[in-house]
Amino acid sequence: MATRGSSDAVIWWAQLERLSRVLGRVGPDEVCCGGLTPRQTAILKTLVASEGSRLSDLAQQSGITPSAMTRVLEKLEFHGLVERVRGAQVDGRAAMVRITAQGRRVREDLDKLMLERATSILSAVPDSERGNVIRALRIICDALEKTGCCGPAASAKLFSIETN
Repeated sequence: MATRGSSDAVIWWAQLERLSRVLGRVGPDEVCCGGLTPRQTAILKTLVASEGSRLSDLAQQSGITPSAMTRVLEKLEFHGLVERVRGAQVDGRAAMVRITAQGRRVREDLDKLMLERATSILSAVPDSERGNVIRALRIICDALEKTGCCGPAASAKLFSIETN
């Protein structure tokens, strides 16, 4: 017999998957963002806040492996949105990543677009419920970060095969 907690977990998972699908339609997409992926747009946002980060630090902040970050940065660099500078730090081998002026303009356009979308979505929520929705989102994000369920280490653990 299922317990209340496991029943709640099933409902939670179903709603989380639904939210993921819906947000995939709300967030940056290939059409609106000049061919950038949601991950690339998120990394541009991170770079605005922490320009001059080492590649490894940027990967950690973004929750991906350094090799995955390298692949993302290669694409962003190809489009002239970021530049990597080697030897700019104490460790001469470490690459520092900077957002270019073009990258900054693209990120500003994305921020305006997402603010318009967020305003539109929030206006569909009854005035009396908006505070509750925002508090619930904060609680969900805090819980996800606290459990560490969604980073690269968790994914590796999820898909690893244990052998005896």
